[in-house]
Amino acid sequence: MLHISLVISISGLLILTFANESLQPPISKIDQINTNLLGKNVHLRGNISGIHEFKGGSMLLILEDSSGKIDVYLPYNVAREIDLVNSTELSIIGSVEVYKGKLEIVIENIDGIRVGK
Repeated sequence: MLHISLVISISGLLILTFANESLQPPISKIDQINTNLLGKNVHLRGNISGIHEFKGGSMLLILEDSSGKIDVYLPYNVAREIDLVNSTELSIIGSVEVYKGKLEIVIENIDGIRVGK
């Protein structure tokens, strides 16, 4: 009986791990992003209206949709993996954070950003 319980528990954990990686938050509009979402993942689509590259290799993008604009921070490990040349449209999944009193989205890994539709 103990072995059956252990197998069921491990199977359940594996299923939860797989489901967590494949689930995406619903697409939101930028004007829906607020402090109630701090630390939570959001899914946004929009156009790049500005890019700032930092000396260390990270990037700050300005993402814009029909409802507003928001900063999107790409740490070095993400920025080095992405090619934004001739691209304006992005789909992102990232964490809502505050930097210098301003809301921004932080992309933690390359899976959180898709260039184009």
